[in-house]
Parts: sequence; C-alpha cells; structure tokens
Amino acid sequence: MIRVKVFPLLGCDRGALDERSWMELEDGSTVGDALRRIRMSPLKAKLLLLSVNGERAPLSRALHDGDVIGFFLPVSGG
Repeated sequence: MIRVKVFPLLGCDRGALDERSWMELEDGSTVGDALRRIRMSPLKAKLLLLSVNGERAPLSRALHDGDVIGFFLPVSGG
C-alpha cells in the first residue's frame, strides 16, 4: 500500500481521503486510479493542469508513497 496526498477540486468526492487529504492506494496505482477514487472525470482532469510533486504528469503516471497530486486551472491573460 502507498499513501498519496490529493488536493481535489470542488465537486470531487472527498470520502476516499482522510482529514488531511491523504488516500491509500495499492502499489502500482496511477494518477488515473487516484482520480477515479475521488470521482473526477477523465475529461475534467485533461482540461486541468495536473501535477504530481509540482511537475506536470499524465494520468498514466505511476504513483509512489508520499506523492502529492494537485491541479491548476489554466489561465489566460493579456
């Protein structure tokens, strides 16, 4: 088992997270597996900038114990 921290957006299911936003997953789990646990749609995840430990990451990225998953909304400016 591994533990990863997830900073989910509004509308996600926080039931899989403890009070400090940590989640337990099976060894070999991916970012996509974690997002399914919080019921974030793959489309929504693709529209956002997804990061693991502060670096952009695909849904297929394998997770390791202690990883932190976060999201950034794309912003445009002028």
